[in-house]
Amino acid sequence: MSIIASRLSRIKPSPTIAVTQKARELAAAGRDVIGLGAGEPDFDTPDNIKDAAIKAIQAGDTKYTAVDGTPALKKAICAKFERENGLKYAPDQITVGVGGKQVLYNALMATLNPGDEVIIPAPYWVSYPDMVELAEGTPVFVSCPAEQGFKLQPADLEKAITPKTKWLILNSPSNPSGAAYTRDEMRALTDVLVKHPQVWVMTDDMYEHLLYDGIEFVTPAQVEPALY
Repeated sequence: MSIIASRLSRIKPSPTIAVTQKARELAAAGRDVIGLGAGEPDFDTPDNIKDAAIKAIQAGDTKYTAVDGTPALKKAICAKFERENGLKYAPDQITVGVGGKQVLYNALMATLNPGDEVIIPAPYWVSYPDMVELAEGTPVFVSCPAEQGFKLQPADLEKAITPKTKWLILNSPSNPSGAAYTRDEMRALTDVLVKHPQVWVMTDDMYEHLLYDGIEFVTPAQVEPALY
């Protein structure tokens, strides 16, 4: 009997880790490498964040917190949503994790039953399908080619939705393509989604501040209150 659980056979080693390790090896060998593996910016953590972390440690703020986040952090997140996105949430609507991957994984594990389908526009962050498969769901990939700006088209979304669809995972700006949806493009997608109330929308908005060319960030609930 193997010590390894059979569910691990559903997933593959992370391509991100593989390419990042390759970049490290080349750099260590003296090569001039631009690493495009990990989805993180090339600037350092801002000093105000470092200072706040140091002050918290020095003040002894290092004990267990509430599992879903401290009241102060939840309040700050609510303020962020209202200030930056025009969305009003209450602290009891907020849950905090250690990072985007954990939050997405927890949500999928808590909601997917075997055979539930999750629509994933491609190209996509490599972890999405593995998380879906670990939760016993079925990834449904929708091709978003370069001639479409790497963006999901409303007709393609409509075609991908079935009675088994549980989630659409929408990542804008996108890792890895960088594609970002305009307000009108997002509205066209939400017009499809409101016709299918069984489909929940998981928006991975972690790159919302990495915008260029004057593009305005929007998340689906901003343009369609029915999805709130």
